Amino acid sequence: MRAQVTILALHKGGGAPHEYEDAVWVGSRTAEGPERGLLPPPGPACRSGGVGRVASLRAAVADGASSSLLARRWAQLLVREAGGAPTGLLRTGQGFAEVLTRAADRWPDLMKDYVRNRELRGKPITWFERPGLEAGAHATLLVAHFAAHRWAPARGTWSAVALGDACLFQVRHDRLHVAFPLTASGEFGNTPPLAASGGQDPEAVRARAGLVSGHWRRGDRFYLASDAMAAWFLRQVEVGRKPWDLLRALDYAGPRDLAAWVERRRGAGELRNDDVTLVRIAPR
Repeated sequence: MRAQVTILALHKGGGAPHEYEDAVWVGSRTAEGPERGLLPPPGPACRSGGVGRVASLRAAVADGASSSLLARRWAQLLVREAGGAPTGLLRTGQGFAEVLTRAADRWPDLMKDYVRNRELRGKPITWFERPGLEAGAHATLLVAHFAAHRWAPARGTWSAVALGDACLFQVRHDRLHVAFPLTASGEFGNTPPLAASGGQDPEAVRARAGLVSGHWRRGDRFYLASDAMAAWFLRQVEVGRKPWDLLRALDYAGPRDLAAWVERRRGAGELRNDDVTLVRIAPR
């Protein structure tokens, strides 16, 4: 399959780029070289490019909980693990729980490296940081997988799995065709289901994870967004607007353009002041 992919990322207003706590991974398990996987640095980031002649494409978005210490590191670990996971694990709640478990199993080693690096830099962990480290980190996670049809050109299948309120939207014929896992702006809250770095009960993951699948055709557009942007997207639809048209202003945006666009919407009260992450995928 071929696709045009755009990644937009921006930290909270009033914050610094290194405080961005979302994470994105876009790539293909079947590709080599630069198409194997892309993990942008902390925002602001505006990346756009084509992906061509791969059997499938994978995208993952995670939103680290701000209440967690090292939330961004956990979000990055989650999207990397999801990006490289066997496709079959992303099609059932049990398989998705295994992906989260694999990430949690890697967390202790990552923490050891973090503590060691702090010591080498002469900034050892302080007593008031230790409770946060022991509590672990938490994040939402959305993973989408796109595959080309073996015989029919310019069409294929897609599937997605989510824990929490990062969302996927499919736009077809200038209308919202699919919204997942939330379908209305009023469904967003302050306590979404979260993946925990300390591990989680597989039964709870299976019960709370959402699964969906469908078909894509040339001309469709997919948007993967963390919660602030996802809520904005749905609110625009609810008042009769077409957010995908409004987002065209960012097709060739640079970091300053993105920051200005986001700040206008934050200032108007349309967009909550939170990390902003948006991935647009146009399969072809």
